[in-house]
Amino acid sequence: MASLAEIAHELYALPPGDFTAARNASAVEAADRELADAVRALRKPAPAAWVVNLLAREEADRLDALLALGPELRAAQDSGDRAEFTRLGRERREATNALVETGSRLAAKHDRAVARSVLDLVAETLQAATIDPAAAEAVRAGVLVKPFTSVGFEPVDLTDAVALESSGAAPRVAARPKLRVVKDPDAELKRARKEAAEAVRDAEEDAAEAEDAAGKLAAQARSAEQQRAELKTELEDLETELESTRAALARAEKQLHTLDRERGTAERAADRARLALERARTRQSDLE
Repeated sequence: MASLAEIAHELYALPPGDFTAARNASAVEAADRELADAVRALRKPAPAAWVVNLLAREEADRLDALLALGPELRAAQDSGDRAEFTRLGRERREATNALVETGSRLAAKHDRAVARSVLDLVAETLQAATIDPAAAEAVRAGVLVKPFTSVGFEPVDLTDAVALESSGAAPRVAARPKLRVVKDPDAELKRARKEAAEAVRDAEEDAAEAEDAAGKLAAQARSAEQQRAELKTELEDLETELESTRAALARAEKQLHTLDRERGTAERAADRARLALERARTRQSDLE
C-alpha cells in the first residue's frame, strides 16, 4: 500500500502538464478517504520546481556537491576571508550553471522544453539552497511546488514551496490542515466541486506563472530594444565617420595625383637642366 510520501515522490517526477490527471487518478486509487483527500491537496509544481525535482532525482550527487558549498561560503563570510569567499562564489556559480543546463537536458528527455526564464528561476532556487540549510533540504526532497530565491544570507522563505515536510519518519502535507471525512449523500457532487476548484487553482497558478514569464520577457524585450537603439546610434556614428574618412581619402588621392603630376614636371625640368649643364660644360671644355 503506497504512502502519501511515495505517491508524492512519483507525482512530482511528472511534467507539470501531466500532474493534475495523475494526481486525481492516484486519489481515486488511494486506500482510504483520508489519504485520497491528502493526495488531492497536493499542488501542481511550477515548471522551475519540476526541473529542480528532476535534478534531485537524477543528479543527486552533483546537487549535493553544490549544496555542500553553502556551509563553506558562510564560513568564509563569517571569517572575512574575501579571497576564499570569491573563489567559492565562482565555484558555486559554475556548478549552478552546469546543473541548470543539465536540468534543461533532463526536461528535454521528458519531451518538455523549458524557457530561459524558467531556467533562470532554477538557478535562483539552487543558489538560494546553498544559503539556507532548510532550503537545501527542501531541494533534496524532490517535491518542490514552486521555486524560491534568497536575499544575501537571510533565511529563505519556504512558505508553500514544498509539497511534503518531514515530521520525524512520517511526512505530512505542508501548511495544510488535515481534512476530515464527511458522510454526506451528496459526497460525489462535493468531490466533483472540489476537483473543479482544484482545477481552477491550478489554472490560476499557471496563469500567474505565465504572467510572470511574460513580464520577464517584456523586460528582456525592452532591454533588447534599448540595446538596438544604442547600436543603431553607434552604427550611424560609424557611418558618418566612414563618410568623413572616405571624403578625406578622396582628397588625399586627389592631392597625391597632383603631386605625382608636379613631380613628373619637376623631373622633366631637372632632366632639361642636366642636359643644359652638360652642354655648357662641353662648350667650356672646347673653349679651353
